[in-house]
Amino acid sequence: MKTIILTGASSGIGRRTAEKLVQNGEKVIGIGRNTKQLQAAEEEWKGYAGKFAAWTMDVGVTENAAKEMKKITGIYGSPDVLINNAGTGKFGELEQLCIEDWEQMIDTNVKGNIAITQALLPELKQTGGHIVFTGSTAGIIGTPKATVYAASKRAVLGFAEALRLETAGTGVRVSVLNTGPVKTDFHDRADPSGKYKRSVEQIALSPEKVAGQLVKLVERPKRTVFMPRWMKVLSTLYQLWPSAVEKIGRRQFHRK
Repeated sequence: MKTIILTGASSGIGRRTAEKLVQNGEKVIGIGRNTKQLQAAEEEWKGYAGKFAAWTMDVGVTENAAKEMKKITGIYGSPDVLINNAGTGKFGELEQLCIEDWEQMIDTNVKGNIAITQALLPELKQTGGHIVFTGSTAGIIGTPKATVYAASKRAVLGFAEALRLETAGTGVRVSVLNTGPVKTDFHDRADPSGKYKRSVEQIALSPEKVAGQLVKLVERPKRTVFMPRWMKVLSTLYQLWPSAVEKIGRRQFHRK
């Protein structure tokens, strides 16, 4: 039984990932802001092979990270896996975003990942642990109306890549799952108009499928995985010929 700390466990990809892991017999400490949803999951999954423990915390409040992680490891022991899944977004042209919008994205998507990883890294080095980041192709191909969100996700990719090199030889493994759009309430929060959600409906992934891939990464660590797979091809082409990809994809990129 692995001990897994999972952020963003209240809903969406995180909740479905937690359930699959608990069904597989793992011990999951699910971190999220919605106490009611976390406790409901804890009660619902009591009959599963593993164990789910609800832990209410806002990962964006980074000054609490070290203290909260110390509490968790004191109760549940050192983690074998950390899944940095919590994330938030707000779509809109840069001039339309208020300071609170982009601060929340940076606090949750960037500072939260860094603070929790830093707090748990000594424990993960002891266990030869595994750190998984839920990334986004937005961190590779930035698009209009997602300037700050793209910046936050690019920061996650840079952090993961540097951390992989920094921890080489310690036994710690670092994985990133880069996804395209996913059918969760993330889009409802990011774009309340519903325009973006409608524009990506045909290509959006189900949260169950993404959760399944996260579980596979826990079981068989890989450096980087893209979902859907064609996103890897697009991302590679963008690195080689950015102007051509921007020109060809201009219409799709402006559909938010």
